[in-house]
Amino acid sequence: MQRTPSKLEESIEKMIFASRWLQAPIYIIILFVLFAFIYFAAMDVYDLYANISKLNEEKLIVTALSLCDIILIANLVIIVVISGYENFVSRLDVDHKEGEPIWIKRLNHGGVKLKIAASIVAISSIQLLKVFLESVSPNTPLNSQTLLWSVIIHLTFIASALLLALMSWIEKRI
Repeated sequence: MQRTPSKLEESIEKMIFASRWLQAPIYIIILFVLFAFIYFAAMDVYDLYANISKLNEEKLIVTALSLCDIILIANLVIIVVISGYENFVSRLDVDHKEGEPIWIKRLNHGGVKLKIAASIVAISSIQLLKVFLESVSPNTPLNSQTLLWSVIIHLTFIASALLLALMSWIEKRI
């Protein structure tokens, strides 16, 4: 026998379910962060060409890596916004299916966590390479402490990503 919920219980449940819409403004706000990344990317390119006569190969590589970093972080923001909105707030009803990224409809909560972990490892890899390239620059003395901590942090991110992947694999097998 199934019991009938009271009006109060029904109202509370509707309110709790509707509370998912409180996340929507947060997704919109984080999209505005992308404009800041556009600004920083533009400034990096402007500085690159403004100082091109003084540019060496290491500085060019570090600038390119910084731009790659910005792209990876922007991709991460888009993944979080689209998948979070789709999984927790409401289905995305976009009419133009042509050109839509394949992952939009396939990504579940576990997949998002793995994509985030992989993105963080990629971003950490770029940061580690930047620290190394800057440390071997003739103008900058090698700071072994910074390099050591960068490697430790990077390895921690790798271990975390591997553990997340393992947990996801185990969860699928259960």
